[in-house]
Amino acid sequence: MRAIKFRGFNAKNKQWLYGFYLQNRGAHFVCPDEFATGKSWDDYEVEPDSVGQFSTLYDKHKNEIYDGDVLKCYDIKSLIEVRFVRGVFAFLWNGNLDDECVTQAPTHEWAEVIGNIHDNPGLIKKK
Repeated sequence: MRAIKFRGFNAKNKQWLYGFYLQNRGAHFVCPDEFATGKSWDDYEVEPDSVGQFSTLYDKHKNEIYDGDVLKCYDIKSLIEVRFVRGVFAFLWNGNLDDECVTQAPTHEWAEVIGNIHDNPGLIKKK
């Protein structure tokens, strides 16, 4: 079974949170599998635009690859933006959508996460 998890940026604590995603009364939350007792919901609230799903893929350093990540691919000297589009993970090669099959997606052998579109918006230049 594949792992379904998300990440989102918590502005209050200025950190990325990883876990399950929920929306309640217009607010967005990413919570770890085990809730820490004594924390308020504010500690789990994330910016809606920062929420991204885990692709189930890993880069060459065994880092998880999420929607919104930017990958450096050494064999083609290209940057790739990871996106969840029309129900599948797609890869924008230098700003162009390439919705190839996930089995042919960037792999741990040749891709490295070098940032994401939220923390590093200038990495990918849109065409």
